[in-house]
Amino acid sequence: MLITHIRQNFAAAFFPRLSEWSCASCLLALGFMLSKNPDLMSTSKTQAYQLMQMIATQSTWAAVMKAFALIRLTILLVNGAWRRSPHLRSVSAFLTCFFWTQITLSFLPTFGFAFIFALWILLQDFANSVRAARDARIVDHAYAKGGTTGGQD
Repeated sequence: MLITHIRQNFAAAFFPRLSEWSCASCLLALGFMLSKNPDLMSTSKTQAYQLMQMIATQSTWAAVMKAFALIRLTILLVNGAWRRSPHLRSVSAFLTCFFWTQITLSFLPTFGFAFIFALWILLQDFANSVRAARDARIVDHAYAKGGTTGGQD
């Protein structure tokens, strides 16, 4: 019964939030990539990672990206399986914009494909934050009117 409940609710929440899942999964993949390629930032021919290295080491970036992505994926899983959590979704998407901003600014000097890809993901995650904030407003309004489901059934 519990697995059926999770499956039904998860499926209903996954596709409307596909871009949130995509951005969080991409951040997790970047964290793993930085872990598996430990000298990427130091041996880059373009010095594209210089800005990020001024903030933290590559291993620190890898660990923080993986941790934050796993937290965000957990928030999305809980949102889809048990309880609606648009407030947490909005905050986590907004905070993830920090990573995308650093990556985008790091690739700005080369102004190539990586810059455009990073900028696109930054804009997508900012839009995710705004959309989740709108969902949060709907939930808050429904609860204020006495609803028990937050208007998300």
